Amino acid sequence: MAMAPLVAITLSEGFFKPNQVNCTAVYNDGRIVYGTDDGVYLQEMKKDPAKVLAAKDVSQVDVLEDSQLLILRSKRQVLTFPLDALDSTDPAAGLNRATSISKEAFFKVGFCLDRVLVTTVKTSKLSATFKVLELAQATKKLPGESTTLKVFKEFYFASEVTSIHYLKTRLCVAGSSGFGVIDLENLETQGLLDPSDEALHFFAKKPPRSFLPWQHRAEPPRPMVMYRIHTEFLLCYDKFAFYVDRSGKRARNEVMITWEGQPTGFALRWPYVLAFSPSFVEIRNIESGVIRQKIPGSNIRLLFSNTPPSVDASGGGRLPYEGQHLDQLRQGSDEILMASEDGILSLRLAESPQD
Repeated sequence: MAMAPLVAITLSEGFFKPNQVNCTAVYNDGRIVYGTDDGVYLQEMKKDPAKVLAAKDVSQVDVLEDSQLLILRSKRQVLTFPLDALDSTDPAAGLNRATSISKEAFFKVGFCLDRVLVTTVKTSKLSATFKVLELAQATKKLPGESTTLKVFKEFYFASEVTSIHYLKTRLCVAGSSGFGVIDLENLETQGLLDPSDEALHFFAKKPPRSFLPWQHRAEPPRPMVMYRIHTEFLLCYDKFAFYVDRSGKRARNEVMITWEGQPTGFALRWPYVLAFSPSFVEIRNIESGVIRQKIPGSNIRLLFSNTPPSVDASGGGRLPYEGQHLDQLRQGSDEILMASEDGILSLRLAESPQD
């Protein structure tokens, strides 16, 4: 019998009940930052989490370790803190060190155009406003001093946006109009899919003959995540996933993944793509789409997955090493964290995965 490709390791069990963990970030060789309904918690190696910031309704958190910055979304407001705010012994006092960079928005940290970017998105049903920030280069910076952010680009997008993903020079957006691509150098936008490709006819609102289970449902497929694999793109929707090439035409026609669950989140851990549904995680080979493993649970939610902008056959990004956290932004992190009724778990590659 083949070995299961991933193993689940419990990091925290029962500590946060009834408080809900919404997001996490991992830095400094294993320190974990938790964003919860009632604040930000920090967990050191082999210790219980401790509350360090009294921010409410924290739904996103990220750490720019090289720049000594903590970024979080609290009550739909994007805030930055000096990273040493996590060392505070007074959770309420630490809030005084916050800087607001956007309101009524979500954010995404990534590496694009050879720089670290923080993009905030304020979206509605009809449009979205983007603010792309970069690290300000200080002339003199003391050890441990945090870096500030400055505006790199600001622009408008004529459609609702629910998630964004960084490529080498472009920003991929997902929303009600599907997947789109924005060139961050000239701000030109275009749809990702080629509407003339007959191999994509299953996207028709009223197909002549329904042959996929989701086509019998009232709501159209919702775009969620895009991964660049070799020279192609794996497009993950809430009902299925498939490959396209750089011109937006269908690629690998033999690979059509129909999710068994109802995914709310996705992660990539070469050579697998993971789909997180409330009652189980399905783990599939990213090349063939064949399901390799199911991890059951209750109230499952993806908390953390640091995914590279592009992946080659070795599972790494295509950009050279330069610093620990920058390397993670380029190449991704091995850590995948999820929450369930059983606690906080880490999904890690088995020692000798077989496929």
